[in-house]
Amino acid sequence: MPETNPAIHDTMSVLPAADTTLAPSIFQQHQLQPRHEKPIIHLTGYDYLVAIILFVSFAAFVWLYVSNAKKLNQLVKGFYVNRTGGQPARDEYSASNRVGFLLSLLFLFTIPLFLGQAVEYWGIDLRMSRIAMYSTIAVGLALMYLVKYITIRLSGFIFKVSKEAQEYATAMLIFVNMLGLFMLPVVICLEFVKQVSPLVFIYTGAFFIAGFLCMRLLRGIVIGFSSNRVSKFYLFLYLCTLEIVPFVILVKLFMRYTA
Repeated sequence: MPETNPAIHDTMSVLPAADTTLAPSIFQQHQLQPRHEKPIIHLTGYDYLVAIILFVSFAAFVWLYVSNAKKLNQLVKGFYVNRTGGQPARDEYSASNRVGFLLSLLFLFTIPLFLGQAVEYWGIDLRMSRIAMYSTIAVGLALMYLVKYITIRLSGFIFKVSKEAQEYATAMLIFVNMLGLFMLPVVICLEFVKQVSPLVFIYTGAFFIAGFLCMRLLRGIVIGFSSNRVSKFYLFLYLCTLEIVPFVILVKLFMRYTA
């Protein structure tokens, strides 16, 4: 390789840079006219109510997992293992304690959001805003389970089966709270995953809801038949009135609007 003359190299290294201040600006001498003197914030049409609901739900789950991991693990085991299901009842588990309250709040966030997403996907016009729809569903669910909880405890007091009634009421709360926990990833995927058809997540959520209701019904039957003090006739009457009939109505509505 030929050697470079050091004098030429030194001369090139000290040459001043070209003065660009005299060059014509690309922002001048054009026909584009400014419409605004100041920057304008661009807002998309995204409904931030959904983002707020998901953020609060995820934050509640993270807080529970970090600060109450042992209790949360016990509740998950009590959901699918029958022998540990009675432990939360002995510990007076309810929706009023810290873990139960946050899990119940998670249920009241995820289920209305899932139902609202399904309603919007099928284009069902409920003639109300999103926040009104979510609030109506959440309040309806809260009142429904409050009535069921009071009915169960009152029936246990009347028929002298308070222990069995408390165990079933606790099992109902556990199933409700675990359903909200399982539905959290479903509603997140349904909202943000666009590469997969929304029907996949809608049917997944419907499967979770139906499966949880059937398992809760089975748990009630097991609790009732394992005790000699529970009248099988009144157990059948309760299950038909407050468990089976609402489930059948939900299935009929789901089939009607998805057909």
